Amino acid sequence: MEQLSGLDAAFVHQDSSRTPMHITGVLVYDCGADGESAIELATLQELVAQRLASFPLFRRRLHRVAMGMDTPYWVDEGEPEWSTHISESNLPEDSGWDRLFNKISRLHGARMNLKRPLWEMHLIHGLHDLPGLPPECQALLLKFHHSAIDGISMAAIINGLHQVGEDLPRENAGPIEAPGQWELWTRAHLNTVGRQFKLAETVSNLVPGFLRARQTRQKFSDLPPIHSSASRFNAHVKAGRNAGGVLMPMQEVIAIKRAVRRVTLNDIAVACVAGALREYLILHRSLPAKSLAAGVPINLRGPGDDKTGGNKIATMVVGLATHVADPVERLRLVHRYAVAGKKQIDALGSGTVMDISDSLAPAMLAEGIRTMAWATRIAEMPVPFHTMVSNVPGPGAPICLEDARLVVPLGFGPVRDNMGLFHIVSSSDSMMSVSFSACGKLLPDPQFYQQCLHNAFAALLGRALSQA
Repeated sequence: MEQLSGLDAAFVHQDSSRTPMHITGVLVYDCGADGESAIELATLQELVAQRLASFPLFRRRLHRVAMGMDTPYWVDEGEPEWSTHISESNLPEDSGWDRLFNKISRLHGARMNLKRPLWEMHLIHGLHDLPGLPPECQALLLKFHHSAIDGISMAAIINGLHQVGEDLPRENAGPIEAPGQWELWTRAHLNTVGRQFKLAETVSNLVPGFLRARQTRQKFSDLPPIHSSASRFNAHVKAGRNAGGVLMPMQEVIAIKRAVRRVTLNDIAVACVAGALREYLILHRSLPAKSLAAGVPINLRGPGDDKTGGNKIATMVVGLATHVADPVERLRLVHRYAVAGKKQIDALGSGTVMDISDSLAPAMLAEGIRTMAWATRIAEMPVPFHTMVSNVPGPGAPICLEDARLVVPLGFGPVRDNMGLFHIVSSSDSMMSVSFSACGKLLPDPQFYQQCLHNAFAALLGRALSQA
């Protein structure tokens, strides 16, 4: 019997028709000049059943404890009905990027059924002559609830889908039986007592951690201060999502890295988000004088720990230098903010968020999440960051699903109260993508924001090459 961690359960507590808590990945494939390499629905169902059945996520569902007295459990659902989780649709013949992103927005904005295994796949046909892509493409959309998966374990599933023969994953944890009521209440009582000891231990570790983090901040005291108040996207969200993204040829991204030096590929992606936010907020007359900040998840998994599911992450704060006009200077400052953020996480303890969530009673954790969202709406409270930028690693070498070659992956994260704009960075061997999902009320013009991302990358590339 496997129980969700406090952090995993937090995503269950936040899930609603207004704030669905799942991650969506979209894999775009080259189908060949005449579409001869396109994947059929029946073939996809067969491949998924063959290659992914060993991942526990695909055959288990949530089992909740009455009155929220304890965190939910994972129980076995048996052999999945693959056809009920995998569907397909066709885009109209004249569809472009806007039509595709509208389709993604609808699928990503729909809440998952929490009584079923928490995954879905949707095959999208009819991607013809999209700028930046081969002439004939198709897309595979994957949805996984965030309580069951993080970016690293999602990447492991994507890799598993593309493995063949002897490389197929073989792990199988076996069935997880539903616990009986006596066992549930017994474990709930023991967990309640255990959380009290866990909370005392966590608090005792936090005090020296905060002192170390304070000393670390002093080492970076020359960094410009970050805007601490809410921005346009730190507000109450409604149902309905807008989605978009940009594709950046990997050769051009690497050219920026070589020209600027001492920056990472992720720094470049974050700097593009910063440039886009700067342009967008200037137009809407809501750009703060100080730098905005992004929450950037950090992987806490060890080697070989990418197939276990759940969330093993910490979130560092990275300044976006949105107050800086020059794109190269902004990139350099983003890099320094990222170094400072990582060192503060190391000083505080990378597992702090997980320790805190595991130390609180589920009802208290759920109520705390709701109270913080409510308090921020009615009062001018500080926020830790203004948007999310998550890096989901993609394959470093060419991969294929049967004969269809993966061109680029896109990603779309969950949107919630006080965090109405979420970015995911991913890449293939030849292309990097920066995708976004947003509350339709807070970002009603996704095409313009998408153009801002294009402009930010073009400006950074041109400025970096001119200085090389």
